[in-house]
Amino acid sequence: MDKEFNPAMQFDAFTAGVEDGGLRSSSSIEILVCYILANCKEKITSQNIVDALVEGKIANYFEVSSAISKMIKLKNVVENDDGSLSLTGKSQFAIELVEKDLPIVIREKAVELVSKIKTLELYKKETKVDITEAQNGYKITLRITDNDIDYMALTLYVPTLEQADVIKNKFQEHPTEVYQNLINYIF
Repeated sequence: MDKEFNPAMQFDAFTAGVEDGGLRSSSSIEILVCYILANCKEKITSQNIVDALVEGKIANYFEVSSAISKMIKLKNVVENDDGSLSLTGKSQFAIELVEKDLPIVIREKAVELVSKIKTLELYKKETKVDITEAQNGYKITLRITDNDIDYMALTLYVPTLEQADVIKNKFQEHPTEVYQNLINYIF
């Protein structure tokens, strides 16, 4: 049985930076944004969605940004005072469509990436990293904080700035693992 022609699912989106299997239709991107908002438990900002879909090479940066702006303008999505996005009743139809028209792999990957981006955003708020030049290298101080109280402060010496940047990025991606492993090793 042939699928019915759906003019809303035309390949009309820029695909620069999008992998095979990514979204090539503006309407598909709009539907996926609604799906993400309906299925993520955290408060999600437009930047979280853009970052996730671009990082996952699911959709083009400009297309995702445009889709979110369009949906806000049409009042399908509301931007709250804290910058988070919420669905309106008008957008509920799109969530039903997504079950039929978008692959489950794309849906699951998008929700997972948004959650990852949101977690990294939280980690960066709870961690502080200071890199200072030292004799023959750099000192890097890694901190896990909450309300300006240091739960952990660890200072390391590294010979190059590149190594300091790698440590900074790894620490900010997994601060709880660093803390947990350090505590487990000490005790």
